[in-house]
Amino acid sequence: MQFLADALANFRVQIQLVAIIFAVAMLIEALRPAQPRQPWRNVAFNLGYTAFVVLVNALLLPPLLQFLQPLVQRHGLQIPIHFPDGLGWQALQALVFLFIHDFFYYWFHRAQHRFPFAWPLHKLHHADESVNVTTSLRHHWLEEPFRVWLILVPIGLIFDQKPVTISWIATVLGLFGFFVHMNVRLPLGSGTWIFAGPQWHRLHHSIEPQHTDRNFAAFFPIFDIAFGTYCKPGNDEYPATGLHSRENLNSPWRAVVSPFTDWARMLGKQAITQQQPGPVEQPPDQDGNAAANQDAG
Repeated sequence: MQFLADALANFRVQIQLVAIIFAVAMLIEALRPAQPRQPWRNVAFNLGYTAFVVLVNALLLPPLLQFLQPLVQRHGLQIPIHFPDGLGWQALQALVFLFIHDFFYYWFHRAQHRFPFAWPLHKLHHADESVNVTTSLRHHWLEEPFRVWLILVPIGLIFDQKPVTISWIATVLGLFGFFVHMNVRLPLGSGTWIFAGPQWHRLHHSIEPQHTDRNFAAFFPIFDIAFGTYCKPGNDEYPATGLHSRENLNSPWRAVVSPFTDWARMLGKQAITQQQPGPVEQPPDQDGNAAANQDAG
């Protein structure tokens, strides 16, 4: 019962913090929106789903991280990255962590778009046709545990990074995911290639074909530049967002089960394909040559 009490206490703290962030960001978005007059039903769905996913994370992530910690400590290479406690050093500590994290996140995120079996888990995030700050936590409830295994565990196995001791630095940088999803006209100009921004990330959510599978990084576009997926936004480029199929996942049931239905459909198609008979091979002729295809031409 203590675990449940701790999880609920953590949920209350997290949901209060998220509510404050959403309220402030939505006030800013109202001043200069990239997409005016977004339907409130889309925002309302995101708010409800955010409460659900924050609760699930509060229940799942602490025991998962506790389970994995001994594994990381026992088998990790753990290259030390420790900077002193001064303000500048701690800012650098945080930036180094984000840079390393973003490298692993870039490839995780790119794989989600590249491999058919990985896409269903990420599809809910991209199904939002009204991208705004509430989109930031619109991820399937299984996605965060997968990130722990595929991002945090490899980072922990390789590096031993000192926690940031100046809490406000970590807090400010932790807000970045909310910032890049904001529905606001805020071009960063020449700074776009240095740090991700709302306009740059909006292209990643775009339904325009020229933006497909571009801008995967979370913080540093340098990874997209280095690996050929960078797309710089135009001066006044704020495209529509959502899935190319225009599939609507804005319902609690579809949001929760859509990856499982997609995976079941994939397995069904694979089973049907395997059951279909292949071409009948003709016996060789008297000279030992395979028979020619009589239907050719």
